[in-house]
Amino acid sequence: MLVKDVMQAHVVTATPETRLPQVLRQLQRRGFRHVPVTDGGALVGIISDRDLKQAMASLAASGASGAAFDRAQERLTAAEIMTRTVATIGPMFPVEEAARVMVTQKISALPVTDGDRLVGIVTETDVLQLFVRAMGVLEPSSRLDVILRAPAAGLGEVVRLVEETGTRISSVMTLQSRVGEREVVLRIPTINPGPAVKALEAKGYVVRDADRGAPAPS
Repeated sequence: MLVKDVMQAHVVTATPETRLPQVLRQLQRRGFRHVPVTDGGALVGIISDRDLKQAMASLAASGASGAAFDRAQERLTAAEIMTRTVATIGPMFPVEEAARVMVTQKISALPVTDGDRLVGIVTETDVLQLFVRAMGVLEPSSRLDVILRAPAAGLGEVVRLVEETGTRISSVMTLQSRVGEREVVLRIPTINPGPAVKALEAKGYVVRDADRGAPAPS
């Protein structure tokens, strides 16, 4: 799946001349945490809730209060508080690349650009929603972790053994555990994983019921 498939295409933006109170209202009214700043459609910066907190803290430190504080807010523009160096991604990149950038750079939103033109934004919430859908957890189901301890053990046999019991697989992925073991994580759309577990264990696989962190009942 590509970034364009999960991004928010209708983005609330500010211009460099937008005043601080208006930016605050946009964030509060819509529940956003980021406002991209554009100039003629081109991305020139981004304002996060962190930028806003820093701006408000600076105003408070200046000693302004009451009406003077309000006037100081009104004088501040987006250009003065925005972050100018912005990590971006293109719409045709895979979603996992957007997730990698957000994790490695410790950011929770990534503007999507075509050239320098803003075409959308993808957030950690968008990526998490995709993950939830891909894992099949929106329907009644069971999750099984199958440990592949034998070097020659492969995904194909695990899938075949489960499907031969008449059990449909909603999702499957492989990963390396923290202790270095290979795992196959299966989501099956049933609350009775017993037949699948028996078939796997009969072939020597170790199966964990991830919901309880223990070997699944057979």
